[in-house]
Amino acid sequence: MKTKLTLSFLTCFLFVQLTTQAQTLKAFIAAAENSVISKDYYSALMYYNNALEFDESNIDLQYKAGEASRLFNAYTKAETRYEYVVDNDNSNTYPMATFWLADIKQKKGKYTEAKYLYELFLSESEPNEYFTERTEKEIKAVDWALSVAENIDESVELSHLGDGINSPYSEFGGYYLNDELYFSSLRYEKPDDAYKPNRLISKILKSEDQTTGDVLIEESENTGLHVGHTTFNSTQTKIYYTVCDYINTVEIRCDIFYRPINSDGSFGESIKLPSNINSESTTSSQPSIGTSIDGESELLFFVSDKEGGKGKLDIWYSEIDGDNFSTPQNLESVNTSEDDITPFYHNASNVLYFSSEGYKTLGGFDIFKSYREETGFTAAEHLPMPLNSSYNDIYYSLDQDGEKAHLSSNREGSYYLESSQEACCYDIYKAEFEELQLKLDAQTFDMLFLTELEDVKITLKDKATGEIVGELEGLEDFHHYFDLERDRDYIIIAEKEGYNTQELEFNTKGVYSSKEIVKKLYLGIDEDGGGNGSGNGDGSGNGDGTGKTLLTVEVYDGLTSKELNGSTLQLIDLETGEIIAQEQLTDDINTFQFKLDPCKKYRLIASKDGFQTTSSTFTADCNGNPMIKKLYLGNGAKIYLPLTLYFDNDIPDIRSVKTFTDKTYTNTYDPYIVRKEEFKDKYSKPLDGEEKNKARQNVDSFFEFDVKGGYGQLNTFLSQLTSELEGGREIEISIKGYASPRASSKYNLALSKRRIHSLKNELVKYQNGILADYIVSDQLKVIDVPFGENVAPSGISDRIPDRRNSIYSVEASKERRIEITSLNYLN
Repeated sequence: MKTKLTLSFLTCFLFVQLTTQAQTLKAFIAAAENSVISKDYYSALMYYNNALEFDESNIDLQYKAGEASRLFNAYTKAETRYEYVVDNDNSNTYPMATFWLADIKQKKGKYTEAKYLYELFLSESEPNEYFTERTEKEIKAVDWALSVAENIDESVELSHLGDGINSPYSEFGGYYLNDELYFSSLRYEKPDDAYKPNRLISKILKSEDQTTGDVLIEESENTGLHVGHTTFNSTQTKIYYTVCDYINTVEIRCDIFYRPINSDGSFGESIKLPSNINSESTTSSQPSIGTSIDGESELLFFVSDKEGGKGKLDIWYSEIDGDNFSTPQNLESVNTSEDDITPFYHNASNVLYFSSEGYKTLGGFDIFKSYREETGFTAAEHLPMPLNSSYNDIYYSLDQDGEKAHLSSNREGSYYLESSQEACCYDIYKAEFEELQLKLDAQTFDMLFLTELEDVKITLKDKATGEIVGELEGLEDFHHYFDLERDRDYIIIAEKEGYNTQELEFNTKGVYSSKEIVKKLYLGIDEDGGGNGSGNGDGSGNGDGTGKTLLTVEVYDGLTSKELNGSTLQLIDLETGEIIAQEQLTDDINTFQFKLDPCKKYRLIASKDGFQTTSSTFTADCNGNPMIKKLYLGNGAKIYLPLTLYFDNDIPDIRSVKTFTDKTYTNTYDPYIVRKEEFKDKYSKPLDGEEKNKARQNVDSFFEFDVKGGYGQLNTFLSQLTSELEGGREIEISIKGYASPRASSKYNLALSKRRIHSLKNELVKYQNGILADYIVSDQLKVIDVPFGENVAPSGISDRIPDRRNSIYSVEASKERRIEITSLNYLN
């Protein structure tokens, strides 16, 4: 079977100029459909746009224009078309519009909207095994993406290369070697092409200053073949690349070639790799050369759809022995059932980088890495933002020193091939990494007495290699300092005569700024004359042999939820009333640990000047398992009332008529707060100048002060509420629920009840259920007062199509709320 590789994997879809000959609606539609058949999606999009000028309300044309826009990577236009269909398709004739709108929203980083639409698609569409499985996967992916978007690697400086390198067409495969940038560009016309206008082909270029590029390799001026995907062998005596040819308007098939490099730097004749790599029935592309771990041989990594793969395009590898290539093996440990492409093997670190759609991604293709160990390749790990984005990020490569990387992306900021459609193409970006100053402070303590322990031997190992990277012993100090490297797994071993050896593991993955990492090791007395123990360095280790329960106490500011250092902690034995421990924390820590008798009841009290004292009553774990208590210090519960909390549109549980939910308020808050920029963009879009700036500022202030402020006050309120309940007070609180008037009154009444219920869930689950017993015993009573939209101001827009005012305006946003309006003491 003839194998097809669309240019979206080489670069992006080709630009084909539109020659408008049709003058009637019927002719425009026919021309559009013919263009779709030939996969000329740009022309199809232009014809559908022309047809829609006759009738904008034609849902069939809107849907087909959305399809053409999506396939041409015109995300903004596709979003507009699909939104029209979803909002107006009352008979659900086009159920896939909901799925593809969710897909576009996800690619644009609008994760909460995407999740809503994916869930809507599952609830309204006929079962389809592939799309049901994919939708469920994407729902998990958007939840994950919300957390990833909050953890950006600030040590990465990402810059868009200038227009000497990038063009309105696609540039890809950037590879930096010996201070020169090699890359491929799809900016050249295919000579003597049977298609009119001429289709485009790629060529390999080299840039010495990263401002301009000159053609390095082209197979022939006459054949008009694509040439791209540059890589070199380890001795730089061979250059590998891909040669591709069209099989229709936009689809191509590729083979891998190499040329010897002569001593003067010139290239020898091109040599096509053997038939076990290249095949007429499949495509082989995107080569990368890596060395084996022992350095004795080289490996060719490449992408192909040959039989025996796990899905669509897979990554394969073959061992090179002179001019011979072993039977390719599928890289099963990283491949997925979707497309896995653009491998790059970094020899200095034995890491394979690649892009994939088959894992949880931020939207499109994301970049992943896999470490090569003696037993094979490790599970794929996702690279952080800004290296990844919600768009397609491919062709990641890293220089040998690990200080500079290049990638190709069609993210915002890339040049448009067709600016009116905001569509296409891939540009090359450079990433430079700030050197991080990472230091470990391994602190050692006596586990029984919780006293500082000196003269401990500390060994620091690289977990992946087993190499000892640092060792300290004989110090008259409990601090042990080591320099660390980013993105590494470590093992700490603590040894002292008369004590059990302790080990803990940690890593510097996800650490994106210079910092000191503190790890605490608690050594128990070796009562048997030998033995080992282990832990994780945060007080959750076991095996001390003392029969005690280890309690970790963390103190926070109840208003901001930030760490609160310098507090005083008291631990009281409730059986005797005796203060058995009192600790004054220093100004640089908010954490302390106590050893407790299992099954015994205690009261923990935290205080600090300028804050109201708070306490927690609990029973020590009867099995000796470690415990953590978080205490929030504030200024009393009642003074924070009325306390207002805000919700996203139709949240929780979109399009539901239920009056209850399993969500907590925190479950709704986290995805809502990340949509701030989207709300600013949507509400200010039709405005200009100062009016636009003012609209954006108003939305920004609402999120920063009202939404975030309310959530911060909630933590303080619940902390103080807990303290007062533990002091024996009987309390009644009232919660009012509201909704904006966008849906029916009956629906909004149910929605306001769900919002109240989400806060009741928050109460029940607060600090692992500390308030639940008080609610069950009626010591804490909660009164519901759901208003729905009945008290919403008359000026709030209720028009479904008017999304700007009915969803994104501050006025409408402030109606989507609940309020804790009162707190009454019943004793």
